[in-house]
Amino acid sequence: MLKIALVGCGLVADQHVAQIRRHPGARLVAVCDREPLMARQLADRFHVPHYFSDVTEMLKATGAQVVHVTTPAQSHYPLGKQLLNAGCHVYLEKPFTVTAGETEELLELATRRGLKITAGHNLQFNPEAIRLRNLVRGGFLGGPPIHIDCIQCFTHAEPTYGKALLGDKTHWVRTLPGSLLQNLISHGIAKVAEYLPTDRPKVVAHLFSSPYLQGIGQTDIVDELRAVIHDGKNTTASFTFSTQLGLAANQITLHGAKASLMADSTNRLLVPLRPAGYKSYLRYFLAPRMLAKAYRQNSWHNIKLFLRKEFHMDCSMRALTGEFYRAIAEDGPPPIPYREILVTARIMDDIFAQVPPV
Repeated sequence: MLKIALVGCGLVADQHVAQIRRHPGARLVAVCDREPLMARQLADRFHVPHYFSDVTEMLKATGAQVVHVTTPAQSHYPLGKQLLNAGCHVYLEKPFTVTAGETEELLELATRRGLKITAGHNLQFNPEAIRLRNLVRGGFLGGPPIHIDCIQCFTHAEPTYGKALLGDKTHWVRTLPGSLLQNLISHGIAKVAEYLPTDRPKVVAHLFSSPYLQGIGQTDIVDELRAVIHDGKNTTASFTFSTQLGLAANQITLHGAKASLMADSTNRLLVPLRPAGYKSYLRYFLAPRMLAKAYRQNSWHNIKLFLRKEFHMDCSMRALTGEFYRAIAEDGPPPIPYREILVTARIMDDIFAQVPPV
């Protein structure tokens, strides 16, 4: 039985606690927050036996083996280092750290001490993302992706985060080098990094404040990004983050030599896109029917997952948490390869180096 602890008892902590409790081989023994009332309320609501306001005291008293860190990004590096040096396996919420240098140091420390560490890139464990990965490995594209197109959307109207950020001039997100973007885009960038063949891609980025933020005088926040990523050889990627698109899409499309694949995290879809291969006007009549069939198959696939109770809102976090615990118990590879975590951090560093001065 793995003894689990959690540091940082804010809003996202509820999701982690709920998923920790779903795993029969794990027991949540303690929660911790610098504000004792925050720790106590979480412990009371979820019947956690111990709560603390000091990490060192928590580790000494409970002997926790795995720690989930859900604190602001600026604290991830020092907390991750402290926990690894204390002999704990670590689940760090996204963004993993503030800089790629910090990321590299934590990954090297975990490797040197024989411990596991992972990033909260849970969207890579959505059902459609897993199916996408399996099809790519099976050769559906006809080789590695030649071009990757990823789009991630967000709305400032989101009540628990968007409005809170705009209403608080001292919000911790504002002090990040990439402000709002830095706290959010690692989900999308990690999707791209998984399929890049290089460890040091080249990045050209255009960042700006949306017309909405300009209109309310909050141009210290950057909320729009258009980036082009190149591996230096043959693979390219485009990444878009926007708060302006009504469709609110969160999609990645992989284009290969023989076919393409589109995964939609908003609607839990995976759509295979093959050349029609029909002559003359037949392609215009039959290709839409093939696409309609693909969408129907997605619908039935999702219904089956729902009936098996594998389709709840946080199923991706449950899957990532379970894979992480399994890697610890069986001393297997971490669920997210360290190379992908580091490439994600390097791309983000390169993007935020191109933030225009306010």
